[in-house]
Amino acid sequence: MTNWRRLAGGLIAAAVGLSTNVTFADSKTQQDGFGTSLPDGFTQEFVVGQLAPDQDAAAATLVGVKPWPARPNTYVAIVCLADSPARAESKRRDGPVCEDSGRGPENIGAWLGVFEKTEGKAPTLVARTTGAIEEVTDWSHSNIDVPQSVCTDECKNPQELPDGWTRFDLAPYKIRQGDYAFGVRAFWSEGYAGGGASFEALYLFRIDGNKIRPVFAQPMSFSKSIAGDWHKDGTRDHEDTGANNSLVVLTSQTSGFHDLQLRERGGKWHQTFKWIPARRAYSIAP
Repeated sequence: MTNWRRLAGGLIAAAVGLSTNVTFADSKTQQDGFGTSLPDGFTQEFVVGQLAPDQDAAAATLVGVKPWPARPNTYVAIVCLADSPARAESKRRDGPVCEDSGRGPENIGAWLGVFEKTEGKAPTLVARTTGAIEEVTDWSHSNIDVPQSVCTDECKNPQELPDGWTRFDLAPYKIRQGDYAFGVRAFWSEGYAGGGASFEALYLFRIDGNKIRPVFAQPMSFSKSIAGDWHKDGTRDHEDTGANNSLVVLTSQTSGFHDLQLRERGGKWHQTFKWIPARRAYSIAP
């Protein structure tokens, strides 16, 4: 764990190989991290109809499409939907958002898809999630503090869907030969008297036939500010703490897939994840 001053929670690096780090800026500074300014050939109605055909397009709070650099002529897409058009209109007042996922009866769900598109031709859907993302983030083996909404005190099952989704993470996550995963960054936030905290996780998704499956969902960072004593001049002490992890794609393999390792930036903590064929996903190495 690292002490710092006002360092936002989204400063995470993705690493490919054993020694190369690709650093990404704080998610709050990302310009249009989901590509809501849609590329040529895509419309909101088309994307919603392809990714969530049984849903009402008027309930969309965010529709985004971005080129996927790891795969030529390929685009990743996201659709975030509220439970009603009226709620979606309320959420969109300050711009496109994908927040409140998994939060009670009024949650906003997120659907994902991958398209192929060449010059002058219409986009073609390659794969999509079978519904809204339901994979939870697991803090069981993490060095990252757990949000209070997930659990407090002695928590035996620290798992939960995020408060929302912030941006695509399109670092070249090559998990096996010719097979890339793409990332989506998720967040939690909480407020305290005179302080607050933010948390970020990384979800990796893989194309499996005509479906998109989650293969990795782990906490990546937290930033916490806790208020302390007041001073006579009206100022107040704050204790600011946090931690950042990087994801490294290792050269070692399990069942044909590269092992993944989380490493604390500036620290010694690390955790390795291996491919589990029965789960079609990564899990803690035995």
